[in-house]
Amino acid sequence: MMHEEAAERTPPSVSLRKRPRGTGPPSLQTTNSSWAQDENSEIISFITNAAENSPPSRKGGRSLIVGGGGGGDNTRYEYYYDDTNEYSFDCAFGTEEEDGIWMNRNDPPGTILSAFVWVFILYSAVTITLLAESNHLAYILAYFYNTICALALASHAKTMFTDPGAVPQCAVPIDAAARQAETHSMCRTCKSYKPPGSHHCRICNRCVSRMDHHCPWMNNCVGATNLKSFILFLVYTWIGSAMALMIFGCNYFFCNKESCEFTGVLVQLVRIMTVICIGSLLFTSSMLMNITYGIMTGIGTIDRLKKKATNTMGYSAEEPISLEDVFGMNRNITWILPIEPMLPDYDRVVGYSMPQRLLREGGDNTSIC
Repeated sequence: MMHEEAAERTPPSVSLRKRPRGTGPPSLQTTNSSWAQDENSEIISFITNAAENSPPSRKGGRSLIVGGGGGGDNTRYEYYYDDTNEYSFDCAFGTEEEDGIWMNRNDPPGTILSAFVWVFILYSAVTITLLAESNHLAYILAYFYNTICALALASHAKTMFTDPGAVPQCAVPIDAAARQAETHSMCRTCKSYKPPGSHHCRICNRCVSRMDHHCPWMNNCVGATNLKSFILFLVYTWIGSAMALMIFGCNYFFCNKESCEFTGVLVQLVRIMTVICIGSLLFTSSMLMNITYGIMTGIGTIDRLKKKATNTMGYSAEEPISLEDVFGMNRNITWILPIEPMLPDYDRVVGYSMPQRLLREGGDNTSIC
């Protein structure tokens, strides 16, 4: 259960809620939720433009955003911004519900590997900077490469310290799942509801929604809520590795003057960086193909391995994952930045809801509690 004072804090992730139009808004007199207003102008502009001249209606002096269902769905939906924080804000590191800062402390090898990632990227950035200072490389290329390294490190940190979608003890099925199934899965370890596509991670000791795998290089699971930052890390690392190998290759094959040859300690730095970049390029290429396959088929790495082991790949009922469920609703520069995505319907993406949130909403959904 959440702390009573937690309801006053802004949640770590932006949570939009969606329901068919006409089902009735939450009881604004008995909730701390607020409707998208001026501080959420991006939400308003995005959904209003998609509503085809359907202006936002007003309810109780707060903005109620009305938009289409998308993807051929003609149902009109209401979006509202739920700013209630149901997470602990204690200054504690860990993966339990009472920990305010998500960090896996149960895997020392994962901690070492994640630290190596920073060492490798910082080493590469320093090497490229020294090449530019020695007039072996244009400064504009060094600036661009260091920017890519900074984005890769930010994406790594975001993936590492973000809750991947851990299922809380009080989680309940979302409305659609509750109506379609008479029984629901329970985790034998957590003794709580287990959403479809989730798995229990023995390292993090939590069930993770839409879990793809536990990555030791991230020292964290890759799940529904940190998949975007993980993909961005792979992309930026791939770009940086490919760019460095192209620079070194051009110097090796086309340098015909002594002034452009690497000398002294630079030769050793470049040789070590070449090995690092080749390994990084191969690893990130493999992982990008793996993640892309998972998004296109809706089958994560763990599920795919299980289906291959039981020869049931042909009986898969999973659907492709929408890019908006990974990168967020706003199709702009936020897609390429390692920041929290604005998900179209948070509960649907993670596969569970919370009794407190359902009580705030009221209406039809309260029948689930």
